[in-house]
Amino acid sequence: MGITKQAIERAEGLKIIPERLDVLDNQLQHFVDQGQRQAIIFKAVKKGITIFEGSYGINTKDYGLKSDTIFNVCSITKPIVATLILCLQEDGIVDVTEPVCKYLPEFTGGGKENICVWHFLTHSSGLDDAEIWADADEYVKNELGIEPLNNEASHEEFEVFANKVAEKMGIDRSLRGRLNDLEYLISLKSNMKRKPRSNMVYCNYGYQRLANIIEAASGESLDEYATRKLFKPLGMKDTAWRLPEEKWHKIIGRIDTAVSADWFNCTDNFLSESGSGGIKSTVDDMIRFGEMVLNEGKLGDVRILSKPSIRQMFTNHNEGVPCAEGEEFARWSLGWNLHGNKKDNDGILRSRTCVDHTGYGGTKIFVDPEHDLTMACFAAETVHFEKPEFININGRLANLVMAAMDE
Repeated sequence: MGITKQAIERAEGLKIIPERLDVLDNQLQHFVDQGQRQAIIFKAVKKGITIFEGSYGINTKDYGLKSDTIFNVCSITKPIVATLILCLQEDGIVDVTEPVCKYLPEFTGGGKENICVWHFLTHSSGLDDAEIWADADEYVKNELGIEPLNNEASHEEFEVFANKVAEKMGIDRSLRGRLNDLEYLISLKSNMKRKPRSNMVYCNYGYQRLANIIEAASGESLDEYATRKLFKPLGMKDTAWRLPEEKWHKIIGRIDTAVSADWFNCTDNFLSESGSGGIKSTVDDMIRFGEMVLNEGKLGDVRILSKPSIRQMFTNHNEGVPCAEGEEFARWSLGWNLHGNKKDNDGILRSRTCVDHTGYGGTKIFVDPEHDLTMACFAAETVHFEKPEFININGRLANLVMAAMDE
């Protein structure tokens, strides 16, 4: 559909340049035509009005491409997790300034007791995913006498390996819960290499632990707590960690040559409870979530968070924290990437106060209060981001939309 009828009729009041949104429409189709993406679903809402909505490319399933086609949003899970942590804080159950070990008592040793909840929210804990798993390999090899697997191992090979390790450690993998989570228990053997706030490194591991905190503090599963506090109140009817089987037909089917197609198309993905990347959702649902954040914690008559909590999502909590790409790139709020003055590839034209998050495999959301604008782009990538021919469309699309702002 592209630019909407409302956008054309109300262009002056919305302060948009309609012909610029036609450029966006053409470019989205171009990214599909040139083989960069199998499919793209894009939606932009300004001042509560949908100004652009379009679907491009193909779905291997009969359901087709619609605004309620379901994607694994991968790391866009993180702003959801951050929101749930803040819900717990507003209810007096969690305080983000307290140590993680207050909620996960086993999370101690080697300096881990100095990590607070907010350090994980802002990727400033001092932990590094690569270092954690390198230490895990060393432990498995040196302490358990089992040769670690490489990244090319098959699922079957991993299961054999994991069962051997679990037997040595006395872990029952058939039981759920973090204290039967093999990878988590091995990770506890790792020592801190640096103190919290000594650097900013994007860390999936921290969000896995935040998910553990949500379950431990609430006494509910991720889906139970999130549905009660967030998904149901906002009308996010197609969002879940463990997606019900009756909705699997709505999950986008990826072509064999799409990035990580085997994973995205498998049942393990549909049921993943990863705190760093397990949410399944739709463009429609994520726009509702983004609009809640944009509207200071409220959507319609429903309030999810207070204004003070939402302000923390637009505040740089890493001021003075070093980052390998430069201090400006350390800018991070609670759960979100905060633009500021970054010369990054997420759209240099977005406002300084814009927050956003990317998901592996092709998903992206933006919340820009300066322009009263929310955007969601769900795509299925066909070129891996590490390949030289890969085009990062997220920044281009943000710039295209910002170029349509007449204010």
